[in-house]
Amino acid sequence: MEHISGNVSYSYYFSTMPWETRREFATKLRTLYPKAVVYDRNAEQPDPPYLKELKTAEDFLHGGGQPYEVERIFLPQYGCVMLTYVPDSRVLGISYHWSFSDRSSDELIAVRQSGLFAPVRFSDGTECSFQDLVGNICGKLGIPDLPTSKDVLIEITGMEENYATAAELEEAEGPLLYALLSGDEGYAYVPEKTVRDGLRFKWGSREFIRLYAFGEGFLFINLIDSAEREGYLGRQDEFGNKTYGGVNDYFYMGSCPLTVNHGILFSVEFVMVLKALINGVKAYQGQYEERRNKSFYRRIRETSDYRKRVLTVLQKADNIEISELGTLERVLQESQRIDPLVDKVKYMLELLEGDLNLLYSERNNTLITFLTIVGLFLALVQIVIAVL
Repeated sequence: MEHISGNVSYSYYFSTMPWETRREFATKLRTLYPKAVVYDRNAEQPDPPYLKELKTAEDFLHGGGQPYEVERIFLPQYGCVMLTYVPDSRVLGISYHWSFSDRSSDELIAVRQSGLFAPVRFSDGTECSFQDLVGNICGKLGIPDLPTSKDVLIEITGMEENYATAAELEEAEGPLLYALLSGDEGYAYVPEKTVRDGLRFKWGSREFIRLYAFGEGFLFINLIDSAEREGYLGRQDEFGNKTYGGVNDYFYMGSCPLTVNHGILFSVEFVMVLKALINGVKAYQGQYEERRNKSFYRRIRETSDYRKRVLTVLQKADNIEISELGTLERVLQESQRIDPLVDKVKYMLELLEGDLNLLYSERNNTLITFLTIVGLFLALVQIVIAVL
């Protein structure tokens, strides 16, 4: 397929960051990057322009702000580079967003395969891969540059064939959608069952949109020029003008590099933050030798901290109030196998706490035994003194 238009987002997520609050993180980043733009949904921010789309989508979908505390900071010198910090889970996301037009399906398959590592010319003239840019940012922040989760999100907003609905597109181009989602250049030779399995995790609240999830890949079909969307906008005009005296700007959002249409960015981000935190716990549990060399009280503190962070994020996942977004996040959690991962992490944390409690009991017993012996010795000394 030729003449495809849309947007791409690359994201890396890092767990166990050192900043306790949003303000602490923002202060650190602005010290390192004086041109950084801190997103404030309550302020007028005309530049960069994609901040308006971010605010429009957030206000419409989450009127009181995100359902989880988050700090968003942009580095416009590199283009649309966003750092997202979630203090409740102490997870940092670094992402790069860009738009494309008139691309072929093979070019986009290559983006899915190696886009994280391919050279990019950023706005300030820097030329390196997204991974190298992330490594540079992590180096300045003084944090390890090994992500605990990552993803590539491709949004398709237009193509050579003018399909009316996402279902029609899937029926006609299922193998190609699988290829864009998975990066499989041999999609024409893939069994039909493999294609069906690759596209099984999907969500769509309108006929002209559909999101697919497969491993580290996400594919969002958003047919903004289709007849279905035109009819939908007509309905929004009719309803909005009659009921509210106008139509919310959200319904007329076009193609945005941040992929905030229909809350896709927010939902993918939330699930990947949760996955990063879980993977961080798994990595911590596997560092047996390193943990053994830490002090006993530090190990107790770290284990309790991990448990608190996991439970806090899970609680927020359960409290998503918008039904459509809640359904979307449920599908995304299933695609990332979050539930079995959560169960495994809870079990590992219980084992860690059990080991620490056992060690704590052993130390207490040793101390009590020692104090008992000392007491008996002192009593014996007193008896000897009394006899003499």
